[in-house]
Amino acid sequence: LSLSFSPSLPYRVYPTYDFACPWWDSIEGVTHALRTTEYHDRDPQYFWILDALGLRKPYIYEYSRLNLQNTVLSKRKLTWFVNEGIVSGWDDPRFPTVRGVLRRGMTVEGLKLFIAAQGSSRAVTMMDWNKIWAFNRKVIDPISPRYTALTDTVPLLIPEVKDETSKMVPKHPK
Repeated sequence: LSLSFSPSLPYRVYPTYDFACPWWDSIEGVTHALRTTEYHDRDPQYFWILDALGLRKPYIYEYSRLNLQNTVLSKRKLTWFVNEGIVSGWDDPRFPTVRGVLRRGMTVEGLKLFIAAQGSSRAVTMMDWNKIWAFNRKVIDPISPRYTALTDTVPLLIPEVKDETSKMVPKHPK
């Protein structure tokens, strides 16, 4: 495909989201375009551009966006915190980004389990952070060692016991 832009043409198309997505999806061989339902109203325009350019039409698969309770997810709003230096960057542990939650202790496996459990519903969901961390606990509980430490101990002398003894217990009580 060759698109040439000449100054003599009456119209110029700039690579806006609405133009770039259908064009690149078709050119790059995308068979299924994954988009959130918020772009549903733009589907006719998406297909019109492909028809006008004579390009192959990918299948659009829609799913709802994931909302988290009491959490700002807007990239525009999160960018403000980064630009103002309020946070250290996109990987700040306080941020609801993948890099942020990984620095907070989330495992990649736990995040994958959570995402797979959500499925691809078109219904808008409001999720609680406790559910995400519950998936992470399923991953780390079997491998996390458990240690016990005692402070301010009181010596106890038992006259019948002659030798000190110790006992090894499993690091994973479950």
